[in-house]
Amino acid sequence: MTRNRIVLASALVAVATLVASVYVALWEPKSVTRTNLEVWSATDTTAISAVIDGFEASYPDIAVRYSEFNTSELQNAVLTAKKMPDLVISSAMDLQVKLVNQGFASRIEDLPATPEWSRWRDELFGFTQEPVALVYNREAFSGRQLPSTRSELASMIRDNPTFFDGRVGTYDIAVSGVGYMFATQDAQRGFQASRLVESLGRAKAKVYCCTSDMVEDVADGSLVLAYNVIGTYALAKVREDSRIGILLLADYALVFTRSVFVTQQSGNKAGAGAFVRFLLSNAGQTLLREHSSLFPLVDNVYEGQSFFETRFEGSTSLLPIRLRPSLLTWLDQRKKDKFLNDWEASMRRQGQP
Repeated sequence: MTRNRIVLASALVAVATLVASVYVALWEPKSVTRTNLEVWSATDTTAISAVIDGFEASYPDIAVRYSEFNTSELQNAVLTAKKMPDLVISSAMDLQVKLVNQGFASRIEDLPATPEWSRWRDELFGFTQEPVALVYNREAFSGRQLPSTRSELASMIRDNPTFFDGRVGTYDIAVSGVGYMFATQDAQRGFQASRLVESLGRAKAKVYCCTSDMVEDVADGSLVLAYNVIGTYALAKVREDSRIGILLLADYALVFTRSVFVTQQSGNKAGAGAFVRFLLSNAGQTLLREHSSLFPLVDNVYEGQSFFETRFEGSTSLLPIRLRPSLLTWLDQRKKDKFLNDWEASMRRQGQP
């Protein structure tokens, strides 16, 4: 090739490269600078991922960074954090109220309307309503009557030691924050709670940190039933596994709400407020209903209690736990120590090691 042809070829390559680079520049989407939104949560990632995806689609300039804890770990993390997250989410309503009462939360305004029991001081907001349930092994109870009340359950466990011994489960309330809350709420409903704890102890009940572990052991037959499990998590498993049944007792079914607050030290309060508004909006609540194991809070997403009636056996006598300072009563250290000591003594005295 002659020198002139080499120069011409080089020029053509340069022009082609320039055209290509202009083409790419015209069609390549401009990069979006995204701000991070740090969320610390005691909620399974899979249960809330659809809401996070929906929020990020609505707010493409915000990237959610989601960290998962159990309820007690989450509270300790917030209390000892050198750098606070933007949002805190937990199922342990009492621990959330305590953190808000200690000044960790920021006020948010202009939120969608929600039930009065599910919000406190415009700083703490419930976004689900979830029943506390009993899970049982269907094969084990084939031909056996299921209990309909706590009184019946206590008597049934007491009168059938061969069937129940070592085969019932419940929360370890010394370890699980939400388990402790369920136990204290039961205690406020009368003497049947202490009678049931004694029966659980007599049956050498196994104690657990988490609903998921209890449900797994019910499914494989290690347990015949588990008491005071989070109904939404259990229902997600029931849909996949016909070995498990889920029951709401007729005397009452506690209903709790997962709650969220924006931290006082949040570095992205605008984004955090937008996330809370999205959670409580019709769009966010619909995502919970259709793409999550969690149950939505806002009534206009479903037709009243029929939402529960179509998903659970047994009662729809629902008893919401209110997001209020009264929850702090059982977090007073002396009261808590006494409650735990009495609970552990009942369990040990009746058969626990």
